[in-house]
Amino acid sequence: LETPPSLPEDFTPDVVQAHGILAAARGEGREWLTELEAKRVLTCFGIATVVTELAATAEDAAQCAARIGGRVALKIVSRDITHKSDVGGVLLDLDPVEVAVVAATMLARVRQAQPAARIDGFAVQAMIRRPAALELIAGVMDDREFGPVILFGAGGTAVEVVNDKALTLPLNLKLAHEVIARTRVARLLAG
Repeated sequence: LETPPSLPEDFTPDVVQAHGILAAARGEGREWLTELEAKRVLTCFGIATVVTELAATAEDAAQCAARIGGRVALKIVSRDITHKSDVGGVLLDLDPVEVAVVAATMLARVRQAQPAARIDGFAVQAMIRRPAALELIAGVMDDREFGPVILFGAGGTAVEVVNDKALTLPLNLKLAHEVIARTRVARLLAG
């Protein structure tokens, strides 16, 4: 019988835009959002994300990297590839000067690994450095029989290997906290 906390008065999420992004993905028969779509949904709810530019070609990716300045992360954008790292679709800490060549090589590697995948381009973003940070995974899925299901755990490129995650039906905030507490990464977050 817990009452969920009230939202701040000045918080006005853009629910219409978020629903539009989700509806567009569903309309294409997809169960996953691309990274750029997911970031747009998070932004609709006031959650900050790293600025990410979409580049159609390797040359466009180099121009994006030059605009961003400093070291960048480069990721393949595809509605058909969920785990980009598994197909060589993520490279970190790149100098903008090398992005065009690296992007072309990445595209060739990804096309060889997943020939049927639709490639929408490249995501280019500033390289974020937080030495003491932890990578997390969080997800929401609307199961046809159970309703919304929440995933939380340790993230990063080894997410499947580490396998530190918990799933739950989000009935209230207390249960959400309990689910987070079930993971090993929760102890690291607690210090």
